[in-house]
Amino acid sequence: MSKDYRSRMERRQSSDGSKPATKTKTKKPRRGRNWKKTLLILALILGVLGLLTIGVIAATSPKLDPKKLETPVSSKIMDMNDEEAALVAGDEKRIRVKINEIPEHVQNAFIATEDVRFREHSGIDVRRIAGAAFANVREGFGAEGASTISQQVIKNTVLTNEKSLTRKIREAYLSVQLEQKYSKDQILEMYLNKIFFGNRAFGIATASKLYFDKEVGELEVQEAALLAGLPKAPSYYNPLVNPKEAEHRRNVVLNLMAQHKFITKEEAEKAKSIPVKDMIDEGSLKTESRPYDAYIKQVIDDLKDIEGLEEADIYSSGLKIYTNLDTKAQQTTEDVLRAKLENENKVLQSGVALLDTKTGAIRAVGSGRGDELSNYFSSKITRQPGSTIKPILDYGPAIENKKWNTGYILKDEPVELKDITINNFNDRNVGDISMRQALVESKNTTAVRAFQEVGAEEATDFANKLGFDLDPDTTYPSYAIGGFEKGISPLTLAGAYTSFGNGGIYSKPTTIRKVEFPDGRVIEVDSEPKAAMKDYTAYMITDMLKDVMDRGTGREANVSGLNLAGKTGTTNYSKDDRNKYGLPDGATKDAWMAGYTPSYTAAVWTGYADMKDGLYLNDNEADYSKQIFRDIMSELDHKNTDFKKPKSVTEVAMEKGTGKRASEFTPDSEKIIELFVKGSDLPGISDSYEKPSSIEGLEAKYKEDKNEIEVKWKYGKKKGVTFRVLASYNDGPMQERATINDTKFVVPAPAPGKYSFQVIAIDSENNTESDPAGTSITIEGPEGEEPPPGEGEGEEPGTPPGEEPGTEPPTEGEPGTPPDQGGGEGEQPGTPPGQEPGTEPPTEGEPGTTPTPPGQEGNRQQNGGGLIPPLNQ
Repeated sequence: MSKDYRSRMERRQSSDGSKPATKTKTKKPRRGRNWKKTLLILALILGVLGLLTIGVIAATSPKLDPKKLETPVSSKIMDMNDEEAALVAGDEKRIRVKINEIPEHVQNAFIATEDVRFREHSGIDVRRIAGAAFANVREGFGAEGASTISQQVIKNTVLTNEKSLTRKIREAYLSVQLEQKYSKDQILEMYLNKIFFGNRAFGIATASKLYFDKEVGELEVQEAALLAGLPKAPSYYNPLVNPKEAEHRRNVVLNLMAQHKFITKEEAEKAKSIPVKDMIDEGSLKTESRPYDAYIKQVIDDLKDIEGLEEADIYSSGLKIYTNLDTKAQQTTEDVLRAKLENENKVLQSGVALLDTKTGAIRAVGSGRGDELSNYFSSKITRQPGSTIKPILDYGPAIENKKWNTGYILKDEPVELKDITINNFNDRNVGDISMRQALVESKNTTAVRAFQEVGAEEATDFANKLGFDLDPDTTYPSYAIGGFEKGISPLTLAGAYTSFGNGGIYSKPTTIRKVEFPDGRVIEVDSEPKAAMKDYTAYMITDMLKDVMDRGTGREANVSGLNLAGKTGTTNYSKDDRNKYGLPDGATKDAWMAGYTPSYTAAVWTGYADMKDGLYLNDNEADYSKQIFRDIMSELDHKNTDFKKPKSVTEVAMEKGTGKRASEFTPDSEKIIELFVKGSDLPGISDSYEKPSSIEGLEAKYKEDKNEIEVKWKYGKKKGVTFRVLASYNDGPMQERATINDTKFVVPAPAPGKYSFQVIAIDSENNTESDPAGTSITIEGPEGEEPPPGEGEGEEPGTPPGEEPGTEPPTEGEPGTPPDQGGGEGEQPGTPPGQEPGTEPPTEGEPGTTPTPPGQEGNRQQNGGGLIPPLNQ
């Protein structure tokens, strides 16, 4: 087999005379070329589609409007009924200036910061776009902008600030058009006159006047750099509020100016050495006041919190801002504040936040005085809330977490803490007191004890669900009575109180419902209502706060006819401050009033804007918050419904001040209806009041020697006990004859007949009565005399002796008529024997006179004595 071996195929080919077999190679497909070719085709398709898309977007772009380029488009404020209420225009603080009036170093400060190749490009900076694209790939679309000054002019006048690819394409397209129609100086002039510098100031000249009180031509390098740094974030870099941040931003601009050779490094360092605080010389700008200005400023603040909106849009983008403004309530709020404060100390201020109880919508804002209206004192100021915090941080959490009833008993005694002793404002204590009464009287000691029993963790969790921001680790017992370190605003307090009036549902307060852009885009604002507490907690707090208004510290703020719940609050200066400023003890620093109906919730703060001078509220001024609250609430259109009791709450008759249920003997005056969480354990029944023991040994005896009936009895308790005596004659109806302190009752000179008596013990201390005890006695007439009335045949029971059955008895109040009233012929009825008709009867006590029966001269008491008149009574 070796070398001579040939395959069968070779042998066959040899015998066939064919050529020897040779190996054939199979060609592999060229996959690399196909992949590249496919990718190229796909890229071409995408490129064409992209160009077509860009073309369509560019073609549908709005046209350049010279008027818009020169003048901002006002935004409209719509009220709660979608009626136009006001305009917000960018020219409120606007001084226009020509480009040749703007110094070159001022122009260069903005060019170095915003668009260093402004003089070179044709509207779009390709190099800057590349850098921004890289940043956007790394951090997401919109992470870094590549807008030139020309693009910013387009964005601020023709388009919106929406971060989208469509807007960027249109912006680039219109920027090129802008460059073709206007010169670089014209575009820069538009930009510098339209740019927003914060504090409602538009344009470089306006900002120069506002921050430095200078004309734009007088600006120095460091001032130009500070202004050039503001447009990036006007509020954050505001030198009036954040000078440190403003100085850092200014130095960045100075470094950029030096880097791009607009100034030397030495000039930059010299400018950086000047503190921003030393540069600021705040000027004033005359602006026309607009209707509802305080409310609109709150709208602007709320708009800043909406994602997708920039502050400049508010003034110049032609927005339609649908708000919760109640124009009547707003006007009422402004009028009440003006009337209350216009003749007061110029630095005395008040802030009001008025909300819809059901939705948390801000209906009105009151803040500021005269022409300087703002929302500062309603939503930005932070002051200690005083006792208005007690429902939020103390009693509310106790009901929510421990299911305390409104009659829960707390100790009203000084609370000893590590370094302080907390007591009530008047240093008076009563010992045991119900939670309801403690809130009515605004006790501090019980509020702190409630906070301590609940614990800081649960208490702050409850408050934070109502819009607060408290840390349990730094929320101390002093917070339980409003001793905050930073304090809160009226808006925060009002927002929390709405939840009590809305069944425990909390909605974050806002002025905005939605924002509509000129291009049709709409941003909806959802207040996101959330259950902050159980409905039983909300209702039980509300019921107690209604008592605060009816009979507690809120009486002066109450409005007759309204179902109002509310709480007052005051804060005082510390001992150190009192000593420093020479203030009296108890000097009031802040006065609060917060309350609600089912329709509206309001919180009012009054105090001095600047506490450095040691100003304090006198006794009259300390009541202003209550008066402002009352005057506003009384003018609003309330539905006047009451708060609906949820099924989770049950009513229980309790005995006042005991924490126990009322017994059947508890007097009505000592009962109070308290609220319990349904299903919770009820307390025991009080044994403070018992039914008075019965009268003992009651008997009636006729004393023949004195011709009188003596009624006597025994009773153990003497103090605070009186006795009611009732009597009847000849089985007539019982009538009350006297209320006496003695245990003896006398009927002198009784006529023959049957006398029945009842005696009831009355315990005035407990306001209770015993069961009646009864006895009777019959007085026999002389031998041979007719039987007493009621015993003879045909006579009616109880008919007085000598009177015909069925005749009317003498009227009550006549002198006691003797049994025989007939007298002699011609005598007047009722004339006593021996007295001439028509003559005056002898005075009481004279010989022969008949004593006036008890009950006929105002139930006169006379040593326990009294006559039963011989009448059927």
